[in-house]
Amino acid sequence: MSTILQNLSTRISQYRQQRADETRQRNYINQIIENMVDDIDPRLRSIGGYKKTLFPCVKHILEYAEVACSHLPGPVEFSQEGRRNCATVRALFANHKKMAEVFSRCQEVQDFFKAYPSADCAYMVLGMKKTESQVFGIEQQGEIIRKDVPQKSVTFDDYRITHPSTSEASLRFNLRERALHECVAQALGRLISVQSLSEDLEEQEIKLKMRLSMLQRQEDGLEPLMHDDSSLLQGISETKKRLEEIKASHNETTRDIGTLNSMLDKTASLLEHPEELVNVSAISLCIDRLNHLVENGAGNDENRVDLAQVTFSDNEKRVGVLAVFPRKEFIVPERNKLIYSM
Repeated sequence: MSTILQNLSTRISQYRQQRADETRQRNYINQIIENMVDDIDPRLRSIGGYKKTLFPCVKHILEYAEVACSHLPGPVEFSQEGRRNCATVRALFANHKKMAEVFSRCQEVQDFFKAYPSADCAYMVLGMKKTESQVFGIEQQGEIIRKDVPQKSVTFDDYRITHPSTSEASLRFNLRERALHECVAQALGRLISVQSLSEDLEEQEIKLKMRLSMLQRQEDGLEPLMHDDSSLLQGISETKKRLEEIKASHNETTRDIGTLNSMLDKTASLLEHPEELVNVSAISLCIDRLNHLVENGAGNDENRVDLAQVTFSDNEKRVGVLAVFPRKEFIVPERNKLIYSM
């Protein structure tokens, strides 16, 4: 009997915890929706069911962010030992000094180690730009050495270090939140672009109407009596054609965000496809010790570099990896110099 009661109590406790988690998530999503409406147009609240329209979209982004963050490989330890044993560390930094300086000069890393004096290491995101370029090098095939062989060189720069955390779990949780807010920001950016385009088209339409009116008045005036009017007639025809094109484009953008209902629908449509706003994919490269890309390098695990590639809606691309940076590698800034922490 006691076992049955204990199992029942456990199930009730689990059910209550699940309901509490669901309530927290629902409140969190509703808060995100309210913040979005403030940023887009507070008048959207006058539309009945605006939360009902946006809720499943934001929930879908949360689920997408969870999956997207799972593509980030690591954590990889960036240390002197890591350079000896890990192809990723060797590929991303030319030498140990450069690696230590990049992490140690980061203000967020400095603040983290001050805030957590007992932490042996910091977990963070290391993002950077990847560039591939064509070079000519030396290649050995058996006993034959070939010169001026076309090769692809891979370089990494523009390092960005963000969100130092005490554990991988807390870091991945923060990343999910950042991915969510980035998707929303990209959606807002697209809405702003559509609004700007609509305003530009309206301005072009006004100018074309004025030009057409001017040309038609010239046609009715003395111009045809003094000069050949073929160029004038051609100008009128071209202006009419361009005006119709601009009108069609303007009408299309007006349908997208011309009314509050259409703006709400456009917002929901953008949020329904977060992968088009921020796309995160896993990439695997085989890079030798000279940072040359090894084609068909499958199975060459000692040179394998696993990264995540993030593509934003404007097609800007960055690569990244979860990094662990030990405190012993940290170089303490002192009088504009860096000295190693003990």
